[in-house]
Amino acid sequence: MDISEERLNAAFNIARRYAKEVGSDLVIEKTLDVVEAIRGSDFVINVAFAGGYHNLELMIETAEKHGYYRGIDATDWNMVNNYNIYTCYKQYQIALNIARTMEEYAPDGWLLQVANPLLEVTTMLLRKTRVKVVGFCHGFHGYAELARVCGLDPDKLEFQVAGLNHDIWLTSLTQDGEDAYRYIDEWLEKDAENFWKTYILDLWEEQLSRAAADMYRRYGLYPIGDTCRSGTWVYHKDLKTKQRWYGPIGGVDSEIGWIIRRLRYRSQLERFYRMANDPTVSVSRELGLTRSGEQFVDFIDSVTNGVERRLILNVRNNGVIPGIPADVAVEVPVYVSKETLRPEPIKNLPSSVVKFALIPRWERMEWALEAFDALSEGGKQAYREALVNILLADPRTSSLEQAISTVDALLKLPYYRDDE
Repeated sequence: MDISEERLNAAFNIARRYAKEVGSDLVIEKTLDVVEAIRGSDFVINVAFAGGYHNLELMIETAEKHGYYRGIDATDWNMVNNYNIYTCYKQYQIALNIARTMEEYAPDGWLLQVANPLLEVTTMLLRKTRVKVVGFCHGFHGYAELARVCGLDPDKLEFQVAGLNHDIWLTSLTQDGEDAYRYIDEWLEKDAENFWKTYILDLWEEQLSRAAADMYRRYGLYPIGDTCRSGTWVYHKDLKTKQRWYGPIGGVDSEIGWIIRRLRYRSQLERFYRMANDPTVSVSRELGLTRSGEQFVDFIDSVTNGVERRLILNVRNNGVIPGIPADVAVEVPVYVSKETLRPEPIKNLPSSVVKFALIPRWERMEWALEAFDALSEGGKQAYREALVNILLADPRTSSLEQAISTVDALLKLPYYRDDE
C-alpha cells in the first residue's frame, strides 16, 4: 500500500517478479486504500516517511540559518538526521491513524513499527492504542562489525544489547562461554589508533569511530549501531568536531555525509525504477537471494508457527530496564513464540549508562510526545509554544527571541501546511 501510485506500481512489479523468479506461490496485491490494506490483516508493517527527504532538508537548512547546527532535532543522544523527533508531527499522525484503523479493521493483528522516530512512535502507540505493537531496528547488527575488526567471528559469539532505540549498549559479549570484551580492549590498545589514522570511515561505519570508543571509555559499555552516531554535543558541535571523532567525512549525519547519502539514495531510487520498468532485468539477481538480516519474517514465522526465536525488539519496558518507566519502549532481546513475548533479563547495565545516556534520551522523547499532544489538543499555537520550550533547554539557544524566530520560520515551511 502506498499513496503514490507510481511508487506502488513499481514496488508491486518488483515484488511479483521476484516471487515468480524464486518459484514462490505468494499472492501479492496492491492498493492505494489504507483501510483495504489493513482490513483483516494479521501483520501490518509501517515504513511510512511523511514529507520525505526534501522537507527534512528544508527543516535542517532553516534551523541552521538561525544557529541550530544540523537542525533543532539534533540533540543529546539523538544526532541522527532522519530521526527527527520534534518537527515530525506527521509521522506521529500517520502511525496513530494506522493503529486506530487496525483497532477497527484488524483488532487481532500485530503492528510492526519500522518508521522513525521508532522510540517515540512505539511508545506513543503503546500508551494511546490497544494494538499489539513491536518496534524493529537493525542497528544491533553493529556488534558484528565491531567483532570482525577485533578478529572475531560474529557467528561464534553470544551477545546481549539493551537500552532505547538508537541508544543501545553491548551488555554482554562471550565466546565459548568466556568474556570476549577483552578482544575489544586489545584492539583499542594495540590497533585502533593506527586504524583511525589510515582508514577513512564510510557512511554507517560509526561503530568503529573514535566517538564510539570514547563512549565506551566514558560510560563503561560499548555503544552499538546508531548509538555511535549520537552521544553528546562533545562529538557534534560543528563539522570540524565531527571530523575529529568520525573521520574526514564527519559521519553520515554531517553536512558532507548527508550529501553523499542523498546521492546514494538517488542512485538507489533510479535502480529501483529501472528494475521495475525493464522486464528483461532479473530482479532476483539484482536483489540477491541471501537474507538481509531484517527480523520481520522471523517474527511473523515465530508468531504464526510457534517457532521460538530470540530477536532484538522494541517492547514495553515493564521493569526490564530499571530507571526507565514501565510504559516506555525499550530495545532488548526478546524470546518470541506464538503470542508470547518474553524479554530477556538484562545482565549488566551500569548506572552511568542509565543516568547519563538512557534517561536523557527518555526525557527528550517525553518532550517530543508532549509537543505532539500539544498540537493534537491545542492546535499549532500550542505546538509552537512547546517547541519554543524545547529550544529554551537547547545549549545552542542564546535568547528567547532566537528560539521564537526559529520555530516561526519552521512553521512557515510547506511541511506544516495541512495539504502537504
